[in-house]
Amino acid sequence: MRSWRPRDAEAVHRICVATGDSGEPVHHILRDPDLAAYVFADPYLLLHPELAFVVEGRGAVLGYVVAALHTEEFYARWQLEWAPRFAASHPSARVVDGRNGDSQLRAFLHRPRLMLPANLDRYPSHLHINLVASARGQGMGKRLLHAVFQQLASAGSPGVQLGVNPGNTRAQALYQRIGMVRLPSDTRLEVRYGTPLNG
Repeated sequence: MRSWRPRDAEAVHRICVATGDSGEPVHHILRDPDLAAYVFADPYLLLHPELAFVVEGRGAVLGYVVAALHTEEFYARWQLEWAPRFAASHPSARVVDGRNGDSQLRAFLHRPRLMLPANLDRYPSHLHINLVASARGQGMGKRLLHAVFQQLASAGSPGVQLGVNPGNTRAQALYQRIGMVRLPSDTRLEVRYGTPLNG
């Protein structure tokens, strides 16, 4: 495991696309699979590279974790520094189709505050983590999470949270094993877990 480096950007993007649907590829749920990485991976590498870590084996990146220190501030920067890159290539529709994954992700890409979770007073940071299938069950996810927890705590965060598909029971088991607790959530599309930092 190590800190992210700029040369890892393509691998992180690729892993996000290959594992973004509860560990499975997103190709069957998105017409434009790259949207998954444009929303859930790439902006973190640009805006918070110090909070990105990867695991590798035999010279290949096998998984990553990315995070934002202050979610609201992060989305404000996203709006100014990330979203404009996609104004021409991936414009957001005026009306978002909640049944269409591409439409939803385009909306998130341009209006990231749509993703603002609850409980930001106790858990102002958030993260995303993905591992290829061959890297799961070997403690790599735990190592990635502990690394980013430590970095967030050192930066002064009191807590971090994440969202997971309700059907992804394997990931939920990992979060529970390392002491994360399930948070109240007002959506059926995801389950949220959080953990306090700095004691």
